[in-house]
Amino acid sequence: MEIEGKRVLVSGASRGLGKALVAAFVAAGAGEVFAGTRTDDARNSLRQEFPERVTPIQLDVTSDPDVDAVTQLGPINILVNNAGVAGFGNPLTMSFDDVQHELAVNYLGMLRLTRAVAPGMITQRDGVIVNIATAFAKVNLPLVGTYCATKAALLSLGQALRAYLSDDNVRVITVMPTTIDTDMSRGANVPKMTKEYVAAEILAAIREERHDPPIGDEAKGVFDGLMKDPLGFEQALMNYK
Repeated sequence: MEIEGKRVLVSGASRGLGKALVAAFVAAGAGEVFAGTRTDDARNSLRQEFPERVTPIQLDVTSDPDVDAVTQLGPINILVNNAGVAGFGNPLTMSFDDVQHELAVNYLGMLRLTRAVAPGMITQRDGVIVNIATAFAKVNLPLVGTYCATKAALLSLGQALRAYLSDDNVRVITVMPTTIDTDMSRGANVPKMTKEYVAAEILAAIREERHDPPIGDEAKGVFDGLMKDPLGFEQALMNYK
């Protein structure tokens, strides 16, 4: 899908990759970008940084009232399900509340927001839904094991949504980067990509309507490792915990 003139909604847009995506869509000529954030401070900051073609909105993807309000925005051409949280540590001992919060944001939040936006796309018989997952949705990185599990669920759900929406010309893309240099990954001592690079690659995936692509060389290496030696690759990742 071409981006110029399109109406775009990005969740989790207050910082990190979400904010970089807002900037990338504006630079690409999007007609209007709705930037979903959870705080007044974040929305005020976005208004100052993007005085034109960006509309900051209150959007907590775990909140039914916030998501219901999205239905009043009018037709959305491109939805980017970017909101996400990550917990670090052993799934057996980490806070169970943190695990439930990851599920609420990363999986149920994506489904909640998609259910709000998809009917408008179905009516116009056109649209692209982009889910931000990780290459480690394909094989778990134990350092962020429960996070990877939610992204594996996200990848699978995206396939189901694709099946239900394809007849209405609504395309579903799940993009899979590895670690991005953001606040979320501050404690991870692993190779990191810049958020600007990842945002640019995501826009390229939208234009080309790629099928669930890896983003970056490290992600391509994950896919390659799984193809060549899935057991050996999983065992190698067991050291990252």
